Amino acid sequence: MTRLLAFLAAALATAVLAAGAGANGSPYSPGLVYGWPGVNAENDVRFVAFGMPKSTMVAAVRARDGRVLRSNVARGFLGVPLVSYDGTPGGLSGDGKSLVLSSYGPLPGDAGKTRFVVVDTKTLEVRREIVLDGSWSFDAVSPAAATLFLTEHLQAGTNPLYRVRSLDVRSGRLQGALVDKLEGERDMGGVPIARASSRYGRWAYTLYARRGHEPFVHAIDTAKRDTYCIDLPLELGYNAQWALKLKLDEQSRLLAVRRGKRTLATVRTDSWRVAKTG
Repeated sequence: MTRLLAFLAAALATAVLAAGAGANGSPYSPGLVYGWPGVNAENDVRFVAFGMPKSTMVAAVRARDGRVLRSNVARGFLGVPLVSYDGTPGGLSGDGKSLVLSSYGPLPGDAGKTRFVVVDTKTLEVRREIVLDGSWSFDAVSPAAATLFLTEHLQAGTNPLYRVRSLDVRSGRLQGALVDKLEGERDMGGVPIARASSRYGRWAYTLYARRGHEPFVHAIDTAKRDTYCIDLPLELGYNAQWALKLKLDEQSRLLAVRRGKRTLATVRTDSWRVAKTG
């Protein structure tokens, strides 16, 4: 164990300096992140993954000084999932007790599988392994990690198509596609460019950019498994939409869509009422 911790400490130091320590892209999802960036908990602990061809080193690291607190090895090539192209990591449950890691899957339409594991953050042991046919990526996790929300990728390219489905962690059973409660749609298009989450992770808000259409926010209530799509009244080209960010107020009542320091629109999270402000 001493040798493993020493190796991880050296690997962490290398990852800080290496250009390859950041996000690794995917043709159909934001991808995975390896090394130092990882995902931060609220108690000054960062969870990191070092994916190798046949195994992955998972470590809990003290963020302020990089000290490796504990580590373990999981089977297969895995990483911390990214939930938007601005580099926002995901996978850590709201209660801080579970971490979801993911593999890359095949391109939509190609044969292959995508693998997810749920790791206990206290021991870093794998509690649950999920293997799905096809192209999938992580989207969100309920506060106590009872439910995973996974994106099923149906089509890649300039006009991606996907749907979000929930999976019961205890049984491993995959549920049907989530239906937007505002417009009744299952399949969606667009690219996730920003993410905001309520405290303890019950609500996940994702901002999507679309070619030839206005951007929209996809909101998931991870406790009730409800989902809402909110179109934004912003006449912006596709490239301009990529500069947008989300900011949720401290009471989780108002979601601001911002470009730089300027707020362009707001969404009330209790009524989904949208106001254009700039």
